[in-house]
Amino acid sequence: MNPGHWRKRYHSQRGAIGDTPETPRLADLMQQLEGLEMRVRQLKAGVANLVQLQQLQNAPPTDTQQSVQEIARLQETADNFELELASRIVSWQHLQEPFWQAVRFGGLGLLVGWVLAWFIYAQ
Repeated sequence: MNPGHWRKRYHSQRGAIGDTPETPRLADLMQQLEGLEMRVRQLKAGVANLVQLQQLQNAPPTDTQQSVQEIARLQETADNFELELASRIVSWQHLQEPFWQAVRFGGLGLLVGWVLAWFIYAQ
């Protein structure tokens, strides 16, 4: 084995930062960070709206039209906030891999069970 071959192989295995397609680029990371910051702001605003709504609902009843409209607006905002949180938590992208693993291994288990049952009951 010649030394040139070893160097070439060593350097091809080592790689450099950013050479592999799996490593995220800085721009992608910054974009993800901005998305997370936006989510945090939305969460803080949603929690503040929920707290304000709860305070208004627990306050002594007033007959002013403005407070009734404010409660209705906050209730709608809270409902939208809860719906958005639920849609982010339960999404196909998060359930896709476990679903297909369950289908694959469940199907494989069913197939193995049928084969074993056939061997047992065929005798």
